[in-house]
Amino acid sequence: MIDSTGGIQDEADGGGYLARAVLDASALDSIREINAEFLTLLAQQHAAAPGTAPFGLRTDAVAGVAALDARGLRAAAGCPYTLFNLRFEDAGFWAGLASGNGRGAAADAGAAAAFARTAVFLAWHLALNSELTAALAFGMTGPVQQAWRRLRLSALDRAATEALPHLRARWGGHPSFWPKLVEAAAPPDRARASAVRLLGLQLLAADGIRADAAVAEARPGR
Repeated sequence: MIDSTGGIQDEADGGGYLARAVLDASALDSIREINAEFLTLLAQQHAAAPGTAPFGLRTDAVAGVAALDARGLRAAAGCPYTLFNLRFEDAGFWAGLASGNGRGAAADAGAAAAFARTAVFLAWHLALNSELTAALAFGMTGPVQQAWRRLRLSALDRAATEALPHLRARWGGHPSFWPKLVEAAAPPDRARASAVRLLGLQLLAADGIRADAAVAEARPGR
């Protein structure tokens, strides 16, 4: 169903209004899928070590994610941006990897490492194809996107290995984002889903402003 802003009502993820002009159906499906994988990874970490705070997410939020059923998991994953971060706002980090710099850490065969490889490949693919998608879905500023476009396909496994220690739940310490995300998914509620997705977009915009300000502050002559 088309709304008055030109968005489209998506029945599959709880009725959120998504700007198809910015994120096409294929990109949205990929973002939902990678979000679902991250939520599953959180649940696995909780099952293995209850009471811990994996990837910087508060313990109560981790427990809430782990309690979601399959339908709730799909609803929570339906945000038009990633629910995880791999230093996507850090232009210097990714520019260094694109230039071949890095510690050359040993590859990890665990579930988190496999997730990081998938996430890096998806981010690289979308950054190459759409500036708006990279900005909205991953929170990449212009300088970050430039660094990603210099990454070669053959360097992605190494980049994922280097980025893995920095895998975090996006806004994991925020007092309300993750609790609201879980509440909107258990059971799925359209109005709550719309509200929490809007909150995420606002937080993403604020993150971008801070990243741009930090780059400007670091320029020579300031």
